Amino acid sequence: MVLELASCNMGGGIPDFISNLTQLAFLGLADNNLSGPIPFWLFQLPKLSYLDLSSNNLQGVLPSSIQLHSSWLPTTLNLASNSLQGPIPLLFENVVVINFSRNNFTGCIPTQIGELSNLRFLSFSSNKLLGQIPLSFCQANNVLMLLDLSNNSLSGMVPTSLGNCTSLISLDLGRNNFGGNIPKELGGAKNLSYLDLSHNHFDGPFPSFVKKLGIMEVLKLANNRFEGRIPRFIGDLRNLRIIMLASNLFNESIPQEINKLEKLQFIDLSNNELSGPIPEKLDGLKMMTSEPRQSTLLGYVISVMFSGVELEMVTKGNWHQLVLVYSYTSGIDLSCNKLTGNIPQEIGLLHGLYMLNLSHNELSGDIPRSIGNMSTLESLDFSFNKLSGHIPTTLTLLDYLSYLNFSYNNFSGKIPSGMHFDTLYGDGSAYIGNKFLCGAPGGMKCDNNGTSSTIETIDADDSRQEFFFYGVVIIGYVVGFWGLFAMLYLMKEKWRKRYWRAIDKIVVRIIQCLCKS
Repeated sequence: MVLELASCNMGGGIPDFISNLTQLAFLGLADNNLSGPIPFWLFQLPKLSYLDLSSNNLQGVLPSSIQLHSSWLPTTLNLASNSLQGPIPLLFENVVVINFSRNNFTGCIPTQIGELSNLRFLSFSSNKLLGQIPLSFCQANNVLMLLDLSNNSLSGMVPTSLGNCTSLISLDLGRNNFGGNIPKELGGAKNLSYLDLSHNHFDGPFPSFVKKLGIMEVLKLANNRFEGRIPRFIGDLRNLRIIMLASNLFNESIPQEINKLEKLQFIDLSNNELSGPIPEKLDGLKMMTSEPRQSTLLGYVISVMFSGVELEMVTKGNWHQLVLVYSYTSGIDLSCNKLTGNIPQEIGLLHGLYMLNLSHNELSGDIPRSIGNMSTLESLDFSFNKLSGHIPTTLTLLDYLSYLNFSYNNFSGKIPSGMHFDTLYGDGSAYIGNKFLCGAPGGMKCDNNGTSSTIETIDADDSRQEFFFYGVVIIGYVVGFWGLFAMLYLMKEKWRKRYWRAIDKIVVRIIQCLCKS
């Protein structure tokens, strides 16, 4: 028997009549604003194998052990997004899917959970769990495909046994208190497509085992203490779509091999110590060079459960968290580093780019005119650099542009004008800190021809100062030369003769030296 009542706005507690449905195998009550505790009789229904109570307001604790019946359905227990609390209960061997995410469960992860040989999907994300990951996870003959323990207070080292999870597709340990080096044994999970280790205390160099994960699509190592250079083998991960390395201690230059990542749609290297120029070759970033024609949702379907890709990004001057990421979500964030040199001309090839942030670096030179070809660009930030020259008028062609920040550079000339461009920051806040830019706050005043009257005033002042300088020099020479003769005239005659006799001797010696040479 199947009873599907999801999103029916039921309210109240779980209906008592369900206790009489002894043949019930599938029960779906998700998203109904149900409240109160889960009655224990619900877990004693003899045929129940699929239970979905997610996205309600259920409270209280669970029984110490739960058993579901095996049937043609994957044995599933989905209690996500409630207010349940207490310890994680023991579960029986036949369970395939466990989703207890976004609750208030406490205590440690039971060792018995890691021994469930049929378990394919396990999510304890966003609870209040403590302690370490049990060593019982990923023993021989396991079939685990998704493990999500993110956003808890777990600590210690990542167990080497996770490398035995050869079926593992998605591993999310982000937002915990794990530390130390990541074990190289994790490279044994060769089917890993999604790896999130962000917001922990991992250290050491970029994990070398990543080069063994040839089908990797999403790699998140942000907000840790990794150091050293980003390895060149990153270009060999040809399926990589998202790479997040922000807020670490990576240094040296960005590897040119980044250009080999044809499927790359988002890269965040911000808040590191990277130096050198931005790679000039960008034509290999195929997903960014073409406008998106389809909107595929990124994620993985595992045992009737969907695990979507989430993304944190700073765009339009604010921090955003995307719960759903589509194939058209694309961006480059290289902000807060020590990058130097010019912005490469090939940046204009990235027609499908949604956001570009190069702020807080030491970039110089002009903005490439080719940037006007980035037709889907919505957020552009070049602030706090050493860029100069005129702002290209091609920027007025970007009809989707809604955020712009060119503040604190050395731009000059006049701010471009266009029907849509004029609606962006009419107060000039996007251009503050450019003292030679016409129309910017604290900048120059422009005449009708777009030239700076202030610059002309400065040039005129410089000319007057130069004239005054030479005038002083000439007057000083005249006074000094004729003052000497006046002094000699006032002196006694014998002193005048001795003075000119000394001058004659000096002149003779100079002539003799010149003749010898």
